[in-house]
Amino acid sequence: MINGFGHLYSATEQHIAKIREIKTIGFVDSNELSKVTNRAVQLCVLDLLLAAHRNKHETTINKLPGAKALHHKLLQKYNWPLSEIRAMSLSDVFIALHDELSLESLEGQAKSYFSTMIAGRYPVTFTDFIDEEWDPDLAEKLLFDSAQ
Repeated sequence: MINGFGHLYSATEQHIAKIREIKTIGFVDSNELSKVTNRAVQLCVLDLLLAAHRNKHETTINKLPGAKALHHKLLQKYNWPLSEIRAMSLSDVFIALHDELSLESLEGQAKSYFSTMIAGRYPVTFTDFIDEEWDPDLAEKLLFDSAQ
């Protein structure tokens, strides 16, 4: 079972707020804060999807750290050239993996945690994606498999 998603969410939320220059403490814009929350959940779902992919496909001598897991997943799913996969924007990634990026795709505690996280939020989202919002190294540092 993948753990550490609470810490991943917090770090991702802070990272997005920093990239977008949105205040999360003090006098805040609740709509902008809801957008940050929703984007953080989206990115955490992506990270958890990739963590599951890593658990299934990486080996002791051939790891899939960071964005390599994303590239491998897209290569397996679509068989697109790696040059095209590596050139994809974050927006393109979310379109390509749309069918897998949902709260329903999560299991157990992660599904409950993120469902609760967005339950009372006004469903507003950013209209764009900034590639720098996703830091694949955060998941690498904060997620772990408790079965190992």
